[in-house]
Amino acid sequence: MLAVPDDFTLRAVVGGVAVGSLLCASNLYFGLQSAWITMASLQSALVGYGLVRALPNVLNFAGVPFTPQENAVLQATAVSLGSMPLTAGLIGIVPAFNLLRPEKDGANVEAFSFGWVGLLLWCASMAFFGIFFASPMRSPMILREKLRFPSGSATAQLIAVLHGTTVRKEGKQLDSSTQPEGLDDEERRPLLPNPTDAPRLDSDRIDAERGMPALVYSFAASATTTVAAFFLPVIYAVPIFDPLLPRRDAAARWGWWFTPSLSYIGQGIIMGPQTTTSMFLGALVGWAILSPLAHHMGWTNGVPMDAEEGSRAWILWPCLAIMTSESIVGLLTLLAQQHSARQSPSSTAEEAEEEEPPERLTPTSWALGGLVLATGASVGILAVLFGEQHVQFWVPLVGVVLAGILSILAVRALGATDLNPVNALGKLSQLAFAFLQPGGILANMIGGALSEAGAMQAGELMQDYKTGHLVHASPRGQFLGQMAGSAAGVVVSTVTYKLYERSYRLPGPEMPAPAARLWLNFARLVNNGALPRRSAEAMAVSAILFGLSTLAKGAAQSRIEARKRLRPGAQGVHTKQQLWESIALGFPNGIAFAVGLGLNTPNYSLARLIGGVVSWYAQRNSRASPSGLPPVGLLVLSAGFVLGEGFASIATLLLKEAGLGPISCAGCRGGCGGGC
Repeated sequence: MLAVPDDFTLRAVVGGVAVGSLLCASNLYFGLQSAWITMASLQSALVGYGLVRALPNVLNFAGVPFTPQENAVLQATAVSLGSMPLTAGLIGIVPAFNLLRPEKDGANVEAFSFGWVGLLLWCASMAFFGIFFASPMRSPMILREKLRFPSGSATAQLIAVLHGTTVRKEGKQLDSSTQPEGLDDEERRPLLPNPTDAPRLDSDRIDAERGMPALVYSFAASATTTVAAFFLPVIYAVPIFDPLLPRRDAAARWGWWFTPSLSYIGQGIIMGPQTTTSMFLGALVGWAILSPLAHHMGWTNGVPMDAEEGSRAWILWPCLAIMTSESIVGLLTLLAQQHSARQSPSSTAEEAEEEEPPERLTPTSWALGGLVLATGASVGILAVLFGEQHVQFWVPLVGVVLAGILSILAVRALGATDLNPVNALGKLSQLAFAFLQPGGILANMIGGALSEAGAMQAGELMQDYKTGHLVHASPRGQFLGQMAGSAAGVVVSTVTYKLYERSYRLPGPEMPAPAARLWLNFARLVNNGALPRRSAEAMAVSAILFGLSTLAKGAAQSRIEARKRLRPGAQGVHTKQQLWESIALGFPNGIAFAVGLGLNTPNYSLARLIGGVVSWYAQRNSRASPSGLPPVGLLVLSAGFVLGEGFASIATLLLKEAGLGPISCAGCRGGCGGGC
């Protein structure tokens, strides 16, 4: 008989599906708009807790308290569902199929889009094998190596605050070069409250309780602003930079306008000042320097904002070079650091025993059997979908094998740095398929999609296992929640994507799907080597600069970690931070810089910069949280802002389906949607 853990409850699954569905719609909207999504584990735990508290008659069964373990299952369900737009390639690969051209990609390759059944099958082929990769890695990565998984640890801290308890105490953790501020080892406490800590944690819990109304207000404000912008598009496309140019064409010609979107401000709050500053610097370099330079030097054809031939398309190439260079160099640096740490006698991993009874663990037979079934289903589905395009059956099989290998790298990177290098891993897979099937654009993209799906899903779900480990949630309950979330995500993401496809051209002016062009450009590059004029030089310079900056940052972080391990009172040149280390740590984040440089128009980077400044100011002037979390008010505001616009995006889709549109295009000079 199947033993169902006591934390895998109906309200945990229903709450997770409800929160995850909203998160899925939000991620698809933002992904198609600006290539940005969030796993939102913190926000899922927060909103899920608020949902259960707000609907006690529906979700609070027989007065049984909502436990921290149920919350961990809820957020695992929500994250697996909410991340489906990225897992299934709906913000990158699938829109890229609409951009295929016979003259560029082969005589037998033409643009296409899936029907309802085809898209449902495509999503199902991508949705599950990452879960089966993650489950067997829980014991070696979390129990034995004790990787930190910063976001998972922070989510556990938040759940502890919300429920008035504390997290599990752990021993020494390995590979902890990066972590959220405040999440130090001494804050790993037993789950049962320590009387001396109770007043401090109660203070955070009071803040969380008071913040729930603010969640509703911020959600409503963001949703209302989005609906208003649907009827008056200039609200989200204010041409404030036009007076700076003689022709007053900064918006229409060069892409400079301002979008006062509360959701993008909320994203900036989540990202923090360093990331948002890097994005804004990238926007300045890309849209204020490189784009005009490429246009005026004659390196492009067409108007600057033409996404196919203009300078907007040209700047995507240095953007691609930066993302690939930083991701690969960063991954290699991380692997070198971890190898070095393992050679040190002081860093030997402790043998940890599994504390959960067998009935709360995920059986190995489930993981192995599920992986075989998921792989077989994926191979069969993709063979049916792409058989007429001469994609061989071995392509998805090799893609799943590569995904399994790359998922190990993704999990290690996330455990140490909180960054999932899916961009680099996807590009490595595309390089492999360019060698295995030269000239096969479709095979290249399908193989890359499979590798990204497995690596991304395995890495992010491992964060959930870390959360569950710290709050004593059952691995089996989380596994079942992830399966339920992914199954629901296949349906929710398919329906939502088809609604967008019916209402907008994908990619198009209002939903440019910038990640789609990035995927297709790289596939074309590795298969036929075609590049616009002078873009090769720009790519080389960009790749070298950001590869070197990544090496410098990695070296500086390694020295900082080495100093932390020195005995008190140690002397020597390596005991003090050097000037070059401070400079290296101040270099821009390459991925964020590239997003601002080419993937997003500057309006999104500007709004995020405002959020980053708000985050910096609030954390600088607020009292230190005893749980090591950012101020709870920031988490509440960011969640409300982001989810509010995501919810409103579905409402505006339905309005568009009903034949409604802008009331007025007054003031629009560029960037306005709705046909203005």
